[in-house]
Amino acid sequence: MGWHYWRYLREEEEKFERKISERELLKRLLRLISPYKHLIIFAILLSLVSIGTSIIMPYLTKSLADSIIEKNLEKLKNVSLIFLIIVIIRLTSRASYSYTVSWISNKVMYDIRCKMFNHLQKLKLSYFSKQPVGNIVSRITNDVSSIGNVTTSGAIELINEIVTLAGAIFMMFKLSFELTLIALLMIPLISLTSYIFALRARRAYRKTRKKIAEVTSRIEQDVAGATVLQTFVQRKTANIKEFRKLTRETLQVNLEATKAIASINPALNVIRAIGYSTILWYGSTLILQKKITIGTLIAFFGYVDMFFRPIMMLLTFYGTIQSALAAAERIFEFLDEEVEKEGKIALDEIKGEIIYEKVTFSYNEVPVLKNITLHIKPGERVAIVGPTGAGKTTLVSLLLRFYDNWKGRIAIDGIDIRKIRIHDLRKNVGFVPQEPLLFSGTILENIRIAKPDATRNEVIKAIERLGLIDLLETLPNGLDTMVLENGKNLSVGQRQLISFARAILANPKILIMDEATSSLDPITERKIQKAIRKLLENRTCIIIAHRLSTIKDVDKIFVMNNGEIVEEGTHDELLKKNGLYAKLYKIQLGQQELLINE
Repeated sequence: MGWHYWRYLREEEEKFERKISERELLKRLLRLISPYKHLIIFAILLSLVSIGTSIIMPYLTKSLADSIIEKNLEKLKNVSLIFLIIVIIRLTSRASYSYTVSWISNKVMYDIRCKMFNHLQKLKLSYFSKQPVGNIVSRITNDVSSIGNVTTSGAIELINEIVTLAGAIFMMFKLSFELTLIALLMIPLISLTSYIFALRARRAYRKTRKKIAEVTSRIEQDVAGATVLQTFVQRKTANIKEFRKLTRETLQVNLEATKAIASINPALNVIRAIGYSTILWYGSTLILQKKITIGTLIAFFGYVDMFFRPIMMLLTFYGTIQSALAAAERIFEFLDEEVEKEGKIALDEIKGEIIYEKVTFSYNEVPVLKNITLHIKPGERVAIVGPTGAGKTTLVSLLLRFYDNWKGRIAIDGIDIRKIRIHDLRKNVGFVPQEPLLFSGTILENIRIAKPDATRNEVIKAIERLGLIDLLETLPNGLDTMVLENGKNLSVGQRQLISFARAILANPKILIMDEATSSLDPITERKIQKAIRKLLENRTCIIIAHRLSTIKDVDKIFVMNNGEIVEEGTHDELLKKNGLYAKLYKIQLGQQELLINE
């Protein structure tokens, strides 16, 4: 009972306003398990066989006991043989049922997780900007586990318990009407006790959840700030004291919750003991009055045990199913999230012309881009500069269709990008971010993300073309070096090597570079800049840059401020205009001179 009860308490804690009706949730859950309806029917039949044999066994025990008392050896032999056959049938059907239900549950969870992961790949980028990573992971792991068990094994077990209860009550009435009434009187007492202890446990559990959240938050905070904390020894000591205090408080509320939950079964067992004692006393009286036999009383006790167990389960199943429905709602909300709208036009070879026509875009009703119009010719190298928050990264994000809800028109080679198939669009538009995202695996596997079927030699040639083979040689195992989470075992230069290698391996006709060298040391940057020049050959390139000294040689510079293009021209032309670009350039030039003088 403890597991179901804990789930019940968790649901009580997590209740929220339901956005999808229970009826709709159940309909959608049934659609998920419908491919396995024949197996589910088979599992139900197996369970009914198992229940049938369970109901027969106490009655056979009665016959065995009466045969012994009557000294009827022939009857004893026949009943013993039937008992053995029933036991074999029961064990076989139960084992088959358990395996079948487990297989269905795991297959349903497998199907849902695959469906959710496939959906994850198609979601708009705006969804990820609104949702914490832990929330998404929890839906695909914990929530799926919750509904996978309940929709199959939980639902069938509910049917089992109802059938078992009905069968037990029928046999109890068949054996003794008076003893059955005594057993039925226990139901209100069990229900009342469960409700009282649930209130106590819920209050204790609420405190526990709060403290666990505080501990988790504290650990996350200290892990994230480990570098800073290590440098402040006094703060480090204070942190240890504070954490001990917090964990001590957590221990106390955990013990309180454990005490409340641990008290439930003993309290219910006391009620059962009272019921058993009363039945034993009254049953013995009936035996002495020769109204029932000893075998009847023994069999009745077997049915009483079958009677109490389903009641305990049914008292807690409502909470369990509510928890599963809450998990199902979170899953279906995820699956209902809008995916990227697919275009229909295939795009193979492109020239690389880019046009923005009166493009306006906002994240939360606040315009980030305002009436942007620009034209980039095939093979042209342009830079986009401006203060932080001017809208530079957003501008190129639209070209990759990370967001779709803009007004105006963006076209490649004259074709509206919303009409182009997403795969074809992103195959032709490469992106080198400021902070390259690395995944667990080898360097080779991380570079191959750009072209999964690339051979090892192709990857090496791509690095050689960039002139960065010496950076590769600094890695302990070359391309087979394992990458830790987010590439924390690699230097900034090595991470950028992977990013550039990906770009040249993909060989896109349009290349976007977002602050790709902003965090490099001068020596590494010089190497990377040489690689960039090779990377830009025969491509249309958009460079987002803060360091204006790195973009002097581009064909055109667009200056952005407050979501608008306020200036455009070459480096020299913009300096002569003495506008925002000239101001930014002079500020950076002054900072560099200041650093040199220092």
